[in-house]
Amino acid sequence: MTIALETQEKAKEIILAGLRAQSHGSVRFCDAESEVAWNAIDEEFLDVSVIYEGTHEDLNMHSLNALHGEIEPQLLEIGISQIPSVSCIPKAEYDRLLSERTAARPWDRPG
Repeated sequence: MTIALETQEKAKEIILAGLRAQSHGSVRFCDAESEVAWNAIDEEFLDVSVIYEGTHEDLNMHSLNALHGEIEPQLLEIGISQIPSVSCIPKAEYDRLLSERTAARPWDRPG
C-alpha cells in the first residue's frame, strides 16, 4: 500500500510546522520534499528532505531529534505509522541539485 500523495502533503505540512515551532536561531524552513521508501523489512515510510535557509550551525540538533515525539500524534492521525526519515538540506545546495537534475533530463525542459 503506497502512501497517498495527499497524505504525503499533510505529513510535510506537519513536519514543517513542527520545525518552525522550534528554536533554530537564524534558520528558516522554506519547503519540504518527500518520497516513499522502504526499510529493510519492506515497510513503507516517508523520506522527507526539508529545505532551509540559514547557517547549519544554528540548527538545534536536540530539537531536531525530538521532532518525531512532538508530531507523532498528528502523523498517526493521518495514517503515518512509520517514523519518517527527516533530513535538512541548505536551500543553495537544493537549488544546485535541482539544476543538475533538470540539466540531466532535457525532455523536462520547456521549449
